[in-house]
Amino acid sequence: MKKVLILSVFILVVFHSYSAHAARGTHYSWLTVGYGYSQSVGGSWSSYGPLKFTIGGLLWNYVGMELGADTSWDDIGGNNTSWTLDLKPYVLIQSTLGNRSNALIPYVGIAPVFSIAGIDYKNKEDIAGFDVGVAAKGGLRVRIIDALMFGAGIEYVYHHNNLPASRNMSQFNAVIEAGFSW
Repeated sequence: MKKVLILSVFILVVFHSYSAHAARGTHYSWLTVGYGYSQSVGGSWSSYGPLKFTIGGLLWNYVGMELGADTSWDDIGGNNTSWTLDLKPYVLIQSTLGNRSNALIPYVGIAPVFSIAGIDYKNKEDIAGFDVGVAAKGGLRVRIIDALMFGAGIEYVYHHNNLPASRNMSQFNAVIEAGFSW
């Protein structure tokens, strides 16, 4: 049921954003992919990723919504791998500085985090867990040539999965992304 609700809200966001853009030329939607660097708040670990996929839209003048999915992984010794998949439905406050074709877009946002984490053991049974957390982010996107979008930002994520050999998931992610806007 939650998946259907999140998907329905996302489709509504994209549809509303597209129809408002067509009517007034002020709203837009975007699709980006990115890669980043993760570091725990305590500095005890870093991981590969997050590898991010984001799709969203500007709903009103300064309010947008996007759905982000990202994954990260870390080798924990002996070919064992710890991994995390996070889904984040962000509410964004952002401003578009510029014109329709070229713009700077600073943003801040907050989201609940729906997290699935697991450990793939080389010689044991793999395990997984689910938890809910919170995330906040800020950054700057640049829209050029009316369709291309580039961005850089930082994100704070907190959740904790009670798995053996898991880590406290209080972390910062620095991310670079590229994609399209319409």
